Amino acid sequence: MKKLLTLFACAALLGTACTKEKDDNGGKVRTYDVSVRLVYPEGSELSAVEGVEVRMANGSSGTVTTATTDAAGAACFKLPEGIYEAAATDRRSVEGYTYTLNALKSNVVVSAATWNEGMTVDLELVASKAGQILIKEVYSGGCQKDDGSGFYQYDKYMVVYNNSDQQAEIRNFCVGMAGPYNADASINNYTDGKLFYADAGYTPTICAYWYLKKDLVLEPYASASIVLCGAINHTVAYQNSVDLSRADYCTYDPEVFSNTSYYPAPAESIPAENYLKAVFFGKGNAWPVSIVGPAMFIFSTGDEDPAAWGLNTENRYYFPGKENNDVYGCTKIPNDWILDAVEIYGADKVTESLPRFTAALDAGYAVLANKQGYSIYRNVDQEATEALSENAGKIVYGYALGTLDYKGARSTDPSGIDAEASIRNGAHILYLDTNNSSNDFHQRAKASLKE
Repeated sequence: MKKLLTLFACAALLGTACTKEKDDNGGKVRTYDVSVRLVYPEGSELSAVEGVEVRMANGSSGTVTTATTDAAGAACFKLPEGIYEAAATDRRSVEGYTYTLNALKSNVVVSAATWNEGMTVDLELVASKAGQILIKEVYSGGCQKDDGSGFYQYDKYMVVYNNSDQQAEIRNFCVGMAGPYNADASINNYTDGKLFYADAGYTPTICAYWYLKKDLVLEPYASASIVLCGAINHTVAYQNSVDLSRADYCTYDPEVFSNTSYYPAPAESIPAENYLKAVFFGKGNAWPVSIVGPAMFIFSTGDEDPAAWGLNTENRYYFPGKENNDVYGCTKIPNDWILDAVEIYGADKVTESLPRFTAALDAGYAVLANKQGYSIYRNVDQEATEALSENAGKIVYGYALGTLDYKGARSTDPSGIDAEASIRNGAHILYLDTNNSSNDFHQRAKASLKE
């Protein structure tokens, strides 16, 4: 019935199903009404929409005819006889991921023999999925006090980024942290040399996680800064620190976490609706983001209520041998919910450290020398960024904020592109996303929010 309705709609739009039109020499060219129907992957949450462009390329003449789909995913054409190549691309943004669906079908013969009272060509779309929202930067290691008397550590933040040309709109956006707090204590999560939950399909987030009560909306190539500790201007007391009063979002839930060293009242410039709220299932009066090297991740609970999920004891996880000890309390986060993750090792603990994420989430690690005001910053995808036509004349090269790594080698962005300077110059940056932090990140000598 659906096929008949689609053909009827095409006929209504195009008139007589088989017509003749004049060619360039004044002769008559016989044309046929053809419906091209996009077939979406079975079991996918993606379905037909109106407005997707479909192309029919005539192999003999080289002529390309285009039409857009109706709400049922069908595009109607009036085509002369010939052998065609049918193609379509549909791009979607869903809950922090971008989906590119492509279809190509060659040797589509349009003729009196194939038409037979109507013709429908099915184009089967194949989907590829890519992360849309990435962790661009993590600043968690603190900085030196101005008088050299020690270091300051209550000024942590992270930056997330829309690494696509599609608007991102994420329900129930959350920030989590895999345990243990420091990677060199990860032996607690291993059994016989294997990560305890390696094949379980989830990642535990330790102590608590934070969720946004409204949708997170990011325009293409836009960033959002999220304060993890102290949504104030820290440079008033410590010039080496950062001004977090201008952040976009912050973690603040004094009814759950009362430690005012970690969570002073946020700057008035950050609206209360942009406070992330805590789901707490561990122990303590603060969410202790490691100054040595946290394992940070972002996720969306989708249709699930984030508070209800985290408080449900059926979702509880404890390190092996630490069962029912709330100091080690975690909640299981399905890996399908995780938008991005970054594993960070302390520079003086690299050889003792073990991963807290499975290789599918992060197959490597970034290295942080703490107490120096450094951050972990994502590398630019040079080829993809330079390929954007709108970036002509806007990319700034000569990046000079790399540092020495723990081996004494240079830790820098291999692209040579100064991402933040390029963004200020109007460029659109695309960052590397190989799910391997060893490749995707470098240690930055100055946190980006210092600029």
